Amino acid sequence: MVIPDFSRLDIRSAEELDDPGSIAIALLDAAKSAKLGVFVWEVAANRLLWNDAMYEVYGLSHRVALDGTSWLALLHPDDLLRVRDDVIAALRGERPYDTVFRVKSAAGWNYVRGTAWIERDAAGVPLRMAGINQDISHSQRFDALVEQVQADTDSQVGRAFLGALADALCRALGMGYALISEVYPVHQPTHMRTLAFSQDGRAAPPRDFALLNTPCQQVYSTAGWLQLNDAQARFPHAPVLRELNVNSYLAMPLMGADGNPLGLMVVMDSLPVTDAELARKLMALFAGRTAAELERLRREAEVRRLNAELEARVTARTEHVKRTMRELEAFTYAVSHDLNAPLRAVHGFGSILREDYADRLDTPGRDYLERTLNAAERMGRLLDDLVSLSKISLRPLNVGKVHLTQLALEIVADLQNQQPRPGMSVVIAPHLVVHADPGLMRILLDCLLRNAWRFTEHMPDARVELFERHQGGRREFVVLDNGVGFDAPTAEKLFAPFQTFQGEGGFAGGGTGLAIAQRVIHRHHGGIQSESRPGQGAAFTFWLPPAGELMALLETDET
Repeated sequence: MVIPDFSRLDIRSAEELDDPGSIAIALLDAAKSAKLGVFVWEVAANRLLWNDAMYEVYGLSHRVALDGTSWLALLHPDDLLRVRDDVIAALRGERPYDTVFRVKSAAGWNYVRGTAWIERDAAGVPLRMAGINQDISHSQRFDALVEQVQADTDSQVGRAFLGALADALCRALGMGYALISEVYPVHQPTHMRTLAFSQDGRAAPPRDFALLNTPCQQVYSTAGWLQLNDAQARFPHAPVLRELNVNSYLAMPLMGADGNPLGLMVVMDSLPVTDAELARKLMALFAGRTAAELERLRREAEVRRLNAELEARVTARTEHVKRTMRELEAFTYAVSHDLNAPLRAVHGFGSILREDYADRLDTPGRDYLERTLNAAERMGRLLDDLVSLSKISLRPLNVGKVHLTQLALEIVADLQNQQPRPGMSVVIAPHLVVHADPGLMRILLDCLLRNAWRFTEHMPDARVELFERHQGGRREFVVLDNGVGFDAPTAEKLFAPFQTFQGEGGFAGGGTGLAIAQRVIHRHHGGIQSESRPGQGAAFTFWLPPAGELMALLETDET
């Protein structure tokens, strides 16, 4: 294929053709109205036909004398070889003709996009190239500004993003001021505060001002774009406009997810805006992310407020708990010392009366005396239980490895010494180990085994077991007996302190033994439950969290 000589092109207006036809004229008029330059290049004749819009694209007067050399002189020197290569590649059928090049204009260089199709003969030889040239300077400039702003803001988030965006908008649009603000209070805004304020592309001190009688109020109330070239004249009572000497005012509302304005994005200057539409498009493009950042900042502020409120409540609650603990300690001291002293006196003098003067009392008198002594002993046990129960809550936990099997065997041996049961069958599973407080685990097992010991007292084949099982994804320990058992109403009050109940066969229960057991388990963030039927024994099941989880929970308790 012969390489054409572009410098020898004969460029003519399409309207100069002898008979372009009405359809062709209509098409050319349509292209002109869309500011699309249409060209047809007759390859063999090396003649290039233009419509009127082509002259406008190149900034030329209609039908100005033009040849190939003068046309090539309009193109940017750096683009000449590339355009030539693109044309040749299209003629050869290597790729479609679609290129962008720069054209000289009064303001500098405009960007033109050229596209075309090739008409060929039966042999595939190019006959003509018909296409379009379009001035894309505006979109090209917009894309360049977008890239510039993105480069300045992509790595930023939160307030840093807002500050970088305000600076970038100032520089990209050549405006004196740019600000990003939020309105407040949230539900009925009356004021606006800047979260980012830039002057000549550099951060400026934040501002806070009322919305009344300002263009910001109009943007907020209409939730729409506002463009002013006479801002001071339109809003004479807005002191900020006078202070900054603002005439050009462009503002975009920042809409929340609920459709309500959160704030504003504003650019301002003392001079008229050269391209307000470009500024509107650029600001609209970044308004979505800016609104999202505003919402995130509001959520973070709300979280901080709630955390501070929660922290204050926790501090107050902690102080209340500490005060309650101090009061409980004082009460425990009073119970163990002040109340026990007169109780011991009652019991002591009653015992002396029984030993030395019993023969001087009549039958009702001795009965009254025995009742008094029994009541004093019962009161003493209740006070001891109350002190024990309070100490469970007060003492610090010292968690370590605890061998439940060994503890249980020691407790059973003590029970055999205190209340011998020769025929009693006790089965303790081996290798029962947990991570817990050893002292509290001894108290727990003593309460449960002593309870089983008591309620199997009159069973001919009394049996008590301690074993473990895995159920529901947790490790459980069970103290099982074949004693008198209890019914459902009794089960509901077993773990309440100082509750009295009547077991099957006349056994009476009460005090704080099981309440203490439950308190021990709760101190370890575990659980305990009972299962029983009258005459069929009882099972007390307890479980503790794994060692790591327990330590984390206890650390939370301390904080």
